[in-house]
Amino acid sequence: MKTGNELDQVVYGYWAKRFGCDRQDFVHSGTLVIKEEELAGTGKIYLYHIDRMSIVRADPSLAKQAGLQEGYDRDSGSLSVPKLQALVPVEVDSTFLDYYLDAKDFKCFTARGDFTTRRLYAENDNPYLQSLYEACTEGDLDEAAINVDEPDPVIYGMFDGDQLVAYASHRYWEDVIADIGVLIHPGYRGRGLGKAVVSALCEWCIGSGVVPMYRVFSYNDHSCNLAQALGFNALVVIETLKVVKEESTS
Repeated sequence: MKTGNELDQVVYGYWAKRFGCDRQDFVHSGTLVIKEEELAGTGKIYLYHIDRMSIVRADPSLAKQAGLQEGYDRDSGSLSVPKLQALVPVEVDSTFLDYYLDAKDFKCFTARGDFTTRRLYAENDNPYLQSLYEACTEGDLDEAAINVDEPDPVIYGMFDGDQLVAYASHRYWEDVIADIGVLIHPGYRGRGLGKAVVSALCEWCIGSGVVPMYRVFSYNDHSCNLAQALGFNALVVIETLKVVKEESTS
């Protein structure tokens, strides 16, 4: 069970390792700029807000245009979208919110109705999984980040009789963070099953010493409300920015 400072150590420790910085850097309003060759020519900037710190992963040409020097500047202050837009013509393409669950904040939820909830195992329960996948659209599977050919290591499901109607699973980040995805049968949506099956998975995570994480698009009010209702808090914000294309005057 991870709570309080221990939760912060796991979450911020993961991101510090991810970006090669010190965990204590996040308590300061500094900015780390990383010019990534793999972003060259994409016209994209990824802006992370982690505690008080900003991290920029940028197309090298855009970073140069904006006058951003590679490396960490603790005294420059954190970088916001308006500040960045004053330096280079970019617009926000999407915003992710990474919600994390402190065990002491967890609010367990059970859906109404005669449903059975249990852990699923990909090899033994594959027929149930395939039936649910087939009932959903490709867009549903993409949004839930489900790879039908490579099931996640931990899966919980809710059944209405013999039919799998709700699914929550997670893949590991460094064996300490559980990145959760959820999928609900189209005929059972709007009945609280998503919240209930994620709640069941969170119970497993807490009992197993893993920090539950739920990533959502900022515009998805339903997913944000689900996370908040279970006690999750948004600790990391990730904004994707892209170059504003000039309109032709011809």
